[in-house]
Amino acid sequence: MNARESAAQREERMARAAEGRNRGEAAPPRRSTAVRTKPARMTVDMPPPLRRKLKSWSGYAAGQLDVMDVAGAEVVRILIEMLTATPDDPAWDNEFTPALARRVLDEVSARLDER
Repeated sequence: MNARESAAQREERMARAAEGRNRGEAAPPRRSTAVRTKPARMTVDMPPPLRRKLKSWSGYAAGQLDVMDVAGAEVVRILIEMLTATPDDPAWDNEFTPALARRVLDEVSARLDER
């Protein structure tokens, strides 16, 4: 933009720019967004005592399953799948899933109230 541009010149420039954006029916149809296939990364900060509890439980699970290691990330993924399951999902349990969702929702509410 020129510092000496008049209001009329600016209006004309803005109209030309808008015309380029608003092509109406002549504009090509928008493509749908591609389905994401690459996993999305999420980082979670947690206090050391909570991290130790997760590591301890993962070690316990590894012993129960007779494997070298159970990754904490896998445990978190499974918990999310269980929390978000719907009645048609294999992870759904008529008693456990709704109770888990209620308990998590109650805990989230309590922590928001503490803020």
